Amino acid sequence: MLNGPRIPELAQRDRFVRRAVSEGRVLTLADEENASVPSQKVPGRTVQLFWSSPIEAGRWAEALAGNKELQEIALTTFAADLLPGIATAKGFVGTDWVSDPIEAEVDARDLLIRLKAEAWPAHAAAMRERGEVYLVGGDDGPMLTPAGASPSAAQQLHVFSTRPEAERHMKKVSGRRVIADPVADFLASTLPWAETRGHVILVEPIAGAGFLDIKGADLGRRLAPAAVGV
Repeated sequence: MLNGPRIPELAQRDRFVRRAVSEGRVLTLADEENASVPSQKVPGRTVQLFWSSPIEAGRWAEALAGNKELQEIALTTFAADLLPGIATAKGFVGTDWVSDPIEAEVDARDLLIRLKAEAWPAHAAAMRERGEVYLVGGDDGPMLTPAGASPSAAQQLHVFSTRPEAERHMKKVSGRRVIADPVADFLASTLPWAETRGHVILVEPIAGAGFLDIKGADLGRRLAPAAVGV
């Protein structure tokens, strides 16, 4: 059984998350054969190694591969492609790997959730600065999708920061059109409408990496004109 992470491991993981989102990229070894190690905690599992600091990455590249050659991976690729693949393979992620007893071996699904949560405030700020959000529309207004197979499942409203993201989703759900909703109108009408009916609000802070469930009150607060610095 995998023991819960200790405070130093949590700090190491959280530092990685903050830097990865801030820099918009992560680093791994150019030599992919040396970019993984056996898990110290679960026999038979593999830990894929990534860093948020070029200095740390270069030091460990030299130790593991004999050179300082690194591969830079965009945050979108890391979150949308690599982490789901690692999760499917039942591997772990070594965040800012240092090969010592406090080594963090992070579940890829948990790391993905934390990256999206860290990216969310800046994503909301970008929506506010653009002055409008984008929704997928059906015949009668914003299109809703069921949260599950049950007839009583909540309905979901997807909110996008750019038109291309909304267009991609529109094709997946067979929507009719993309609605550009000015932030002022969204706050005054669309968001209260969704909250009154108990709809789930979903955003995608990292393009292609999946949606994050956001409380309507939090979304409204961050989109409000006075939300700078929230």
